[in-house]
Amino acid sequence: MKNLLMILIASSLLTACADKDKKEDNSSNKMADMKALYEKNLAVVKSAVSAFEKKDLDGWASAISDSVNWSSPAYGDNVTTKTHWREALTGFRDNWNELKLTNPNYLPGIDSTTQELDGSVRFYGVWVGTHKSGVQTSVKFYGTYDFNKDNKITAADEYFDIGGLLNAVAPKK
Repeated sequence: MKNLLMILIASSLLTACADKDKKEDNSSNKMADMKALYEKNLAVVKSAVSAFEKKDLDGWASAISDSVNWSSPAYGDNVTTKTHWREALTGFRDNWNELKLTNPNYLPGIDSTTQELDGSVRFYGVWVGTHKSGVQTSVKFYGTYDFNKDNKITAADEYFDIGGLLNAVAPKK
């Protein structure tokens, strides 16, 4: 009876260790998969930024899902479509020269519940350029981007002081 009890205890311990190892392996695999997904999506974001810097809105649009939900940084702007986002970027393209993202810091997004990588991308940096009026501008920027299975941006939240930027380039009276 004593031997049987020892065998049961040893068996339970081995099973528990094996389950722990299996969970750690699954967790490692999931982390590697999410890191690989992040790297794919990061390449998409960098490509979109590069296209925008070159004033290539068609190149930018190729990274965006047709059903994107874009959250504009402008107060009261609640239109969330790809078309509206493109219109906003057209305003920058037409009114600024040499727009460039400086000091970019790209980071993986995390699931707010599990605190684990989820494949999304976020970044911050400083957009600099020269307005057509000759005013040089510099604005801090932060954005977050979610993706579909085709690595297209499906949701975007962007934050910067658009009011201050527009006031800086407005004609002085």
